[in-house]
Amino acid sequence: MEQTQPDTDGPLSQHNARFSPRGLLIRYAVIRARMYYARMFAAAGLTSVLAVIFGPFWPLVFFVLYLITDKAETTYLRGLPERLENGTSLAKAKRIIFVFSVLYAGSVCGFAAIPYVQMHTEAGAHEILAEPFFALCIVLGPALSAALDLRYVPLAASVRLLMLSLLPFGLTAHILLQNQTHGADLQLMVAGLVAFFFTQIWFVVMVQKRHRNSRRNLRSQALQRQALEDAYMRLFDQKQEARRLAMIAEHANDGVMLIGRDGIVRWANDGFSRLTGYTFDELVGQNPGKILNSENTDPAALRVIEAGREKGEPFRAELINRRKDGKEIWIETNQVPVFDDTGQIETYIAVERDVTATKEYERQLKEARLAAEEGARIKEEFLATMSHEFRTPMNGVIGMAQMLQATDLSEDQRLYTDTILGSSRALLALINDVLDLSHMNAAGVSLFNVDFDLHACVGDIVRLLSGQADEKHLELSVEIDPDVPVWVTGDDRRLRQILVNLLGNAVKFTTSGSIFIRLRGVVTGDQVALKIEVEDTGIGIPADKLEKIFERFSQADNAISRKYGGSGLGLSISRGLAQAMGGDIDVTSVEGEGACFTLMLDMGVADCPSIVADEAEDADSLPALDQLQGLRLLVAEDNRVNRLLIRKFLDDAPLELRFATNGAEAQELAKRFRPQVILMDMSMPEVNGLEATRAIRSFDITQPYIAALTANVDETSRQACVDAGMDTFLSKPLSRKELLNLLLTFSERARASERG
Repeated sequence: MEQTQPDTDGPLSQHNARFSPRGLLIRYAVIRARMYYARMFAAAGLTSVLAVIFGPFWPLVFFVLYLITDKAETTYLRGLPERLENGTSLAKAKRIIFVFSVLYAGSVCGFAAIPYVQMHTEAGAHEILAEPFFALCIVLGPALSAALDLRYVPLAASVRLLMLSLLPFGLTAHILLQNQTHGADLQLMVAGLVAFFFTQIWFVVMVQKRHRNSRRNLRSQALQRQALEDAYMRLFDQKQEARRLAMIAEHANDGVMLIGRDGIVRWANDGFSRLTGYTFDELVGQNPGKILNSENTDPAALRVIEAGREKGEPFRAELINRRKDGKEIWIETNQVPVFDDTGQIETYIAVERDVTATKEYERQLKEARLAAEEGARIKEEFLATMSHEFRTPMNGVIGMAQMLQATDLSEDQRLYTDTILGSSRALLALINDVLDLSHMNAAGVSLFNVDFDLHACVGDIVRLLSGQADEKHLELSVEIDPDVPVWVTGDDRRLRQILVNLLGNAVKFTTSGSIFIRLRGVVTGDQVALKIEVEDTGIGIPADKLEKIFERFSQADNAISRKYGGSGLGLSISRGLAQAMGGDIDVTSVEGEGACFTLMLDMGVADCPSIVADEAEDADSLPALDQLQGLRLLVAEDNRVNRLLIRKFLDDAPLELRFATNGAEAQELAKRFRPQVILMDMSMPEVNGLEATRAIRSFDITQPYIAALTANVDETSRQACVDAGMDTFLSKPLSRKELLNLLLTFSERARASERG
């Protein structure tokens, strides 16, 4: 059975408790109560003597008073420890003891004064000489006891000592006042009393001095005993710890070895034998590295072990060991040096564990992570490729439908054309949603902050959807608080995407009534807390579906999906974008009465406007084409339909147009044709658009403005365009208005550059 540590207070604690105010008071109570019967015996004897000499009345009266007082005090003192445990304060206990001390001293003085009173009554004053001496003898014992009690209850003992010491002086003083002549015997009595008084003082001083010396000696002894006990307890703890460690080491599942400074095994537990297959006798006296290391053991791990041994520091290493049966396993070894009294290494404690399963799991986890990363990369490549493959024919479909729409059409033909455009744009929106969702899953959302006109941004979106609202006879209105700054810093493209989703949903799910957009903002320093509310009078959302609508591929119910259509991705993507921008989207709704979506974003307050090259202008009319007079434009595009579409878009534009079908041709034409603007497709045979752009940027020519012409709309493709040296980009499918606005912007810059 394991030995346990003694649960006792140390000698020093016992000493401090013994001499504390509480301890002294309890000791006084115990000693005083223990002497009760001795005091009663002395009082009874004195009463008997006085009764024989002076009669029984007064001695019995004072004996009864003394008995009652002492009995009450003794009873209280015997219960004092329990009272203190129950919450009685030390101050209260001392006050009660003080009262008992006064009563006790008074009763003793009464006994001592009986002879004087009796003899003073029966004889003349001049005959009374022995009474003070009798009183002195009576109070001497209690006075000495009071002197000894000073260390326990200083105040109560001092009062008791003073009362008892003053009684003989009081009697003598009364005699002196009663006698006009002072004989030698009376003078001798006074001298004796004075000597008694000073003897009392000397006794008190000596008792107190001895008490202090004794207390110092006892404290010194307590300190020595405490030091011995502490040393014993340390040895006890070390012994117990060593015993426990020995038991742990003996029965541990891990392998434990004691290795000497020379690297030789001194001891090994059964766990190490199970781990390596070697018996105790086969291990002891051997260098573990020589019998366990194999040709596959990592030299770097062996260097870690050697370095740890040389430095005399704890170390950890993982290495391959070969068991006795030839099987190789991964071992994790933790080795700690043990030092002797001189600070020299005495031995090493090595704890070794089989981590083969962990290593295998790590390998599988790494392979799974690499496979997941490869899968994500392949998925991204697939989506990018599919996006390009979808957008490239969509560019031709939408572009040609736009061109067809601009011709003279019959009512049925215009209906067919509008249907083609509407269906194409719906398909394009679905493609964009799927791509955005894929990017969020794979790498989060990339943000590009620029300075932009917030008021114009909201106005553009309202104008963009006003046609759909007009078709449904919906009132579409905007309110912008004066506190909302015009120019802000943020990702305007993502903000447009969110607002188009919110406002588009409001138009889609509202059959009659109105849609209200409200902008509010609180400016703090160079930041503005924006709150954009889109409120409609549409079908509303059930209370239990308010959060579900933000889930992917989710709508309020299947009937809504069948009636209004949609992929169920818009709100999920919008909230994801808002949260990526540091904000959120909230919704309140009453079913059948409408809904209010609130977009909350923090943006910077821009000091001045800046031009965003890829922002599409939404003017009511196309720009004046004569402003493109003489502009040299090179279009590098391998798709014949796209080349035809761009040529049709620019038929009326007074500019010089050249086409290249791959990157190599684009480089040659850049040297010969010296274009001012190049529209560069990113995916072309032989040399792609990025490579061609980097090559053109290295030419010693007047550098043109280069805009990427791509169906890849992900952030990686955007960044690749910027890194290659492109100025901006146009995403397919193209619109004629977007193309002309871009050319107009670049034309103005090119002319300004030539003038400069």
